[in-house]
Amino acid sequence: MAKTDKYSIKDLRKDFPNDEACLEYLFDTLHSRECSCGGKYSRLRGKENRKKFQCSKCRFQIAPMSNTIFEKSTTDLTLWFHAIFVFSNAKSGISAKEIERQLGVTYKTAWRILRLIRQSLSQGNYKLRGDVEMDEAYMGGRGDGGKNNKNQSKVMANKAKVIGAVERGGDMRVQHVPALQAEVIQDFIEENIDTNNTRLLTDRSNRYGSGYQRQTVHHAKKQYVLGDVHVNNIESFWAHVKRSVKGTHKVVSKKYLQSYLDAFVFHYNNRHSDKLRFEVLMSLIVG
Repeated sequence: MAKTDKYSIKDLRKDFPNDEACLEYLFDTLHSRECSCGGKYSRLRGKENRKKFQCSKCRFQIAPMSNTIFEKSTTDLTLWFHAIFVFSNAKSGISAKEIERQLGVTYKTAWRILRLIRQSLSQGNYKLRGDVEMDEAYMGGRGDGGKNNKNQSKVMANKAKVIGAVERGGDMRVQHVPALQAEVIQDFIEENIDTNNTRLLTDRSNRYGSGYQRQTVHHAKKQYVLGDVHVNNIESFWAHVKRSVKGTHKVVSKKYLQSYLDAFVFHYNNRHSDKLRFEVLMSLIVG
């Protein structure tokens, strides 16, 4: 990674040394300094209006934290920005306990900060194309399959089901779904993949429909690579997510699983530059 692509805590403190710099950034990102009346906005001083800007002519006031995740928060903006920076660099996830320790806030505050950051993420709205690997996975759940896998079906039913697709050299889409049925997989393909311009690479699962170019490898026969046909990239992503959840978060409920998956996908889709990833994250959170 080139030096210009890196973004360290030293850079963060240089760009946002105090709450005033953070507030100025929020205002300039969301609003114009020029008012429609011809006046200019400037920061209000004093305790009662310390987080507002006012027009020099019409006296109209704007609170840049309004309608953002920072609204009504009593936590310093520098702490918020530090949490965003840590989240941006934490490719294996960051726990609320770690944010609690780093910021010196309560666990409830740390958990809320991370939840709001994750809720700001999106996986993109354009369709994948070219060579696209696709696979399904089971995550979490409790129970023992028992002797001769007697209880295997019950154990698998308790697991979370996820579908993922990754464009080679490009982006990824991952979705938590209620079931791994053919109809669900087909809906995922139609929503996320441009089937007219795609070679879909999968295993030999019979849950994939027709109507697109598909090439497969036969895992049951220990066939994992056939020329350039494989699903190693998406399977490596599953392994990374499972290790990260187990090592960092310990437990993730099905209710919030999609937001955690969005975070892992965000880091994958913005993997080439720490600086750009932080800027993209800030734009998603603020904008």
